[in-house]
Amino acid sequence: MINYEKVLKEFKKYVEHFDFKNEEIAMKISHSYHVADLMYKLAKRLELKEEEIILAKTIGLLHDIGRFVQFEKTNLYNDTKTKIDHAALADTYLFGENHIEDFEISEKYYKVIRVSLLNHNKLEIEPNLSEEELFYAKLIRDADKTDIYRQNASVYEFVYQEEATQEVKNSFFKHELVDYKYVNNKSDVILANLSYIFDINFKESYELLRETDNLELFLSVVEVQKGFEEEFDSIKKEVRTYLEERIQD
Repeated sequence: MINYEKVLKEFKKYVEHFDFKNEEIAMKISHSYHVADLMYKLAKRLELKEEEIILAKTIGLLHDIGRFVQFEKTNLYNDTKTKIDHAALADTYLFGENHIEDFEISEKYYKVIRVSLLNHNKLEIEPNLSEEELFYAKLIRDADKTDIYRQNASVYEFVYQEEATQEVKNSFFKHELVDYKYVNNKSDVILANLSYIFDINFKESYELLRETDNLELFLSVVEVQKGFEEEFDSIKKEVRTYLEERIQD
């Protein structure tokens, strides 16, 4: 079993080592709580057993635990620019250094937690996973992306002010997750964020995305420079239509 209160207590103890007054640290702590809550809601909607619901919530809470060291080292939350895989940092802390034991989680859950954390931020989920591992890997990717819209809109500024890179536009309009290696400008960043919607796995996740209004919040904070209004309107239409079609399927 998993005692979620113990997991929560240890998570809070861990993040106390970092600067709460830093807006981006506070943002990432809040994101962890939001994703845990979304994992709980998704697990309930998917009618998982109570034990599975707690596992899902635990994965949600711990999924970004590597972000704090990454930010402390680089002052950035960007795996491409920092050349630091924050999921690998989490894996090192929890499993390489055996801090997973601090959380008093049954060892039978270690593999699925480890696999879920390592795959939550990748362009694609690794092959050859068990049915259970693949399920939770998909679940955390959905919950994470659902909240990233809210998280990023709450802290960062987004300006659509130039033509996006062709590779980025190609991926976006083919409904593919944008590879950050092609991101070169501010418009690319916006399309990369919006492309998260194309990598959601469960209909229930799309329903939650609409209910939270996180996508609309993100769209509302994008500042569009003169001359790019029509182009960005087509982008908004693309993601809104895609969301509604996934819910209607």
